[in-house]
Amino acid sequence: MIKVNSALQQDKIIDLLNNLNDENIHFTYHEKEGISLLFETNADDLEKAAKIAKSAIKNQSWGSILYFQVVSV
Repeated sequence: MIKVNSALQQDKIIDLLNNLNDENIHFTYHEKEGISLLFETNADDLEKAAKIAKSAIKNQSWGSILYFQVVSV
């Protein structure tokens, strides 16, 4: 599972990661805890999954200026 901490653009982050398929790694939105969004993933390497999610968010026009954090849990 990975956690995305972001106060803004949460709906866009959920939509982006739910539809992301990078290197056969998938994400499924699980729940929200305050400003944290939890996603389940099929990845064995959670650090790699977190890096893929972070890169995908940063590559969006709205993500390049967004303050957020992605961590494995």
